[in-house]
Amino acid sequence: MRFGLFGTAVLAGTMLLSADAVAQLSPQWRSCMRNPDVDQQIKSCTALIQSGGGTTKNRAIAYNSRGIAYYDKKDLDRAIADYSEAIRLDPKYAIAYNNRGVAYRDKGDFDGAIEEFSDAILLDPNYAFAYGNRGVAYYDKKDLDRAIADYNDVILLDPKSAPAYRNRGLAYLYSGNLAKALADVSQASELDPKDAYSALWLAIVGQRNNVSSRLPQAISQIDMTAWPAPVIRMFLGQMTPAAVLAAADDPDPTKKKGQVCVAYFFSGELALRQGAKDEAARLFRLAASDCPKDFMQWGAANQELKALGVTP
Repeated sequence: MRFGLFGTAVLAGTMLLSADAVAQLSPQWRSCMRNPDVDQQIKSCTALIQSGGGTTKNRAIAYNSRGIAYYDKKDLDRAIADYSEAIRLDPKYAIAYNNRGVAYRDKGDFDGAIEEFSDAILLDPNYAFAYGNRGVAYYDKKDLDRAIADYNDVILLDPKSAPAYRNRGLAYLYSGNLAKALADVSQASELDPKDAYSALWLAIVGQRNNVSSRLPQAISQIDMTAWPAPVIRMFLGQMTPAAVLAAADDPDPTKKKGQVCVAYFFSGELALRQGAKDEAARLFRLAASDCPKDFMQWGAANQELKALGVTP
C-alpha cells in the first residue's frame, strides 16, 4: 500500500472540485481535469495550454492537471516540469507546490519534498493534505517526532482522517510508544473498517501490546476477494508465505511489484512474531530493496531492520 496520506489520486493533488463543478466545464476542460485515460488527459491539457487563451490562472491549472497525468504515468520529470510551470504562472498555487513535493518524494528527494510541502502550508495553513504529505516525508527521513507533529495537525483539521491516525500510529510504533500506536491504529480501523491494511497493522500493533487479534472479526467488513486478502489469510493461518508470494503475481508489472513488496513485508512481520528473526530480516531486506519508495512497507521495512540491528 502506498504510504501516502490519502491515496494516490488525492496525494497527487486533484483540483478538489466537486462533481457538479466539473460537470459545468467544457468537454475539453473536463477531460483535462479528470480522465481515467491519462493519455487523453495529457492531450486535452496540452491543447488548452497551446491555445494560449484563458487566464493565467487557467493555464496554471492546465499545467498542474497535465502534471498529475504525467505523475500517474510515473513520468516524474515531466510532472515536475509541469508543476513548476504552474507555479511560475501562479506563485500562490499551493496545490502545485504539494504536487511537486509528492513527485520529489517519489524520486527519493525527501528534503526537497519537505520544502515543497512547507511552501504549500505557508500559502494555505489549513491544507491538511500538505501536512500529511510532509509527515510522510519526515517519516521517510526517520524524523518521527516531526512526522507525528504533522499528523497532529492533520487530525486537528480533519478529525475523521483514518489515514492520518494510521500513519501517526506507525510513527508512534517505531518511536517506541506502543500504547499510543495501538490507540491510533485502533482509531484508524474504527474510522475505516473496510481498510484491510489498517486491520493488518492493528493485528501487528495489538500483538506487541499483548492484545488479542481482532482480525477474525474484521474480515466481515473487508473485501476478501481482492488483494491483500491473501496476506490476511496468512495471518489467520490459512495460507503460507510462499502461497501469498505466488498470489502476488500479476500481469501488470507495476501492480505485481507493489503486491510482492507487500507480501515480503508482511511475511517478515509474521516471521518476527514467530521468533524467526533471521528469516524476518531476510524478508525485510527484500522489502527495503524492492519496495517502491512511496509504499508504506518500504519505510516500515527499514525501521524493522533498524530495530533488529541489521543493515538493509
